[in-house]
Amino acid sequence: MSVQLALLKSGEDVIADIKEFRDSEDNLVSYLFKDPFTIKIKTSQLLVEDESTPKHEVIYYRWISLSKDTDIVVSKDWVVCITDPLDSIKKSYEERLNARRSNDSDQSVNRRDVGTIEHEHGGDVGTSESSEQGGTESSSSTLLTEQLDSGSGD
Repeated sequence: MSVQLALLKSGEDVIADIKEFRDSEDNLVSYLFKDPFTIKIKTSQLLVEDESTPKHEVIYYRWISLSKDTDIVVSKDWVVCITDPLDSIKKSYEERLNARRSNDSDQSVNRRDVGTIEHEHGGDVGTSESSEQGGTESSSSTLLTEQLDSGSGD
């Protein structure tokens, strides 16, 4: 799996298993995005004196959420750049896919499945999963801590 982060002309950040389609002369024709998700960064508005670094929440939305396809061909002209995601983002994305695949193989409708289906087709709302404690729904996201590199090497 080649999990990469693509910036599209639309301004969307899309994480997916990205493959290249090339013609017989090795010219790039298009890309294949397998299991694509749009990533949004939400900065916490809460100020806490004890914390010196801002916290960011990364929220995943299923890209082209009304499609039943999980493999989407993307024109090379729509991709601005492709890069490797942060390790924490890649790990979070892979965990999300593994959880989704295990839920699909169960073929039983539980609270988690219903929450995911409702939110995938709900438009503006991110994919959410039921919390392990108490069964309430929470946003499916990853927290990042922004760290400033002083360059001192200490």
